[in-house]
Amino acid sequence: HKRLILPQLGATGVAAHKVREETGFNVHYGPVRASDIKNFIGNGYRASREMRKVSFGFADRVKLIPNDFIYGKFYLLGAVILLFLLSGLTRDGLSYRDFLSEGAPAILKTVLGYFSGIVITPLLLPYIPGRYFSLKGFFSGTFVFLCIFLIGFSGDNVIEMLSWFFIITAISSFLAMNFTGSSTFTSLSGVKKEMKLFIPFQAGFAAIG
Repeated sequence: HKRLILPQLGATGVAAHKVREETGFNVHYGPVRASDIKNFIGNGYRASREMRKVSFGFADRVKLIPNDFIYGKFYLLGAVILLFLLSGLTRDGLSYRDFLSEGAPAILKTVLGYFSGIVITPLLLPYIPGRYFSLKGFFSGTFVFLCIFLIGFSGDNVIEMLSWFFIITAISSFLAMNFTGSSTFTSLSGVKKEMKLFIPFQAGFAAIG
């Protein structure tokens, strides 16, 4: 045969006429999903309207969460180690008691910020205000902070509470921004614009916290 079936979304990176000139194969842009290829061939290499649709529903977003978990695990691990060490640092050296009393709550709050950006934001994506993923992550982080504030877990004083607000929202916003690359409706120029706009805020919030 002289047919080469390529995914529909790969069309922007393939010059069909060049493929034909250099290999003799005719390019057919198939359906979005590989599971539809059999029906595509059976239909005479014609894709139905449904085959051309790109969905990004709840189930699609759930499938992508593990990818972001893997991507973000190094950020989390680094933050956990740093917080653990800083929590036990005293004038007299390292305190193992402070490792547990101060380090454990700090690590848990950090994990909640991580969870907010990687899990809550993708799951509730259509319902969170804002166009940018970073902004949606900020709102998710704010929600998480309010939850721990209401149960009395946000800190012993106003300064500590504000510190954790800045840290949690910065983590959530940054990790939610990374989800942009997994979505089906963002562009490279849009991602660059978002990063240029929000990374300074995320870094500033983290530094203030």
